[in-house]
Amino acid sequence: MKSVYIVPTRGRPENASRLLKAWKDTDAQSDLFFVCDIDDPRMRDYEQIPDIAIITNLHTSGGMAQPLNMAAMILLNDEKYDRYQYFGFMGDDHLPRTKYWDYLLKLTIPGTKQGIAYGNDLLQQGNLPTACLMTRGIVEKLRGMVQPGAKHLYLDNFWLQLGRDINGLYYSHDIVIEHLHPVAAKATMDEHYARVNAPEYYEHDRKIFEAFIASDTYKELVLALL
Repeated sequence: MKSVYIVPTRGRPENASRLLKAWKDTDAQSDLFFVCDIDDPRMRDYEQIPDIAIITNLHTSGGMAQPLNMAAMILLNDEKYDRYQYFGFMGDDHLPRTKYWDYLLKLTIPGTKQGIAYGNDLLQQGNLPTACLMTRGIVEKLRGMVQPGAKHLYLDNFWLQLGRDINGLYYSHDIVIEHLHPVAAKATMDEHYARVNAPEYYEHDRKIFEAFIASDTYKELVLALL
């Protein structure tokens, strides 16, 4: 059963190149798509990266939630991609370290269940799925991979909550997908990090997250996935 990973990215083609190299170095067999904003000043640099697959985001949203959901629905509904039974997310600041990590992560989800799996990011570890893999059924029922209305934050909180509520959350400490984030002093706090981690983003996305998991829509989603 084939899996695909979606990576929203903006202004960081160097990170995309780094991730593609790690993909090859770890013998990952999943497909990988980067989602780039149409108005990204560095789009040409992305396009010149060897072997890159790009989905163009026509509606710049200022965060990764909208492009992630958009790309997931394209890959879900396009007949040539109907082989994907698992959908994964990474940021352009994640880096797989474990050989065959994508195959091993897929194995953690029992074949008859809907579920969300995640590895050790060497930062949050089991506390939050900062990168994750979910079954196709979740994407179909949710109509995307994250809660509607979100901009950039509280996505991993949502995956954690949903995984727990459907009794389908699977963490593997031995599968390392490192998160090279400024909080871990593994990346510089650039303009893109600063923008999407601004206080107004936290406030907006916290309210969206709390309202959604308290809604009847969320309760129906959980029941449909049990």
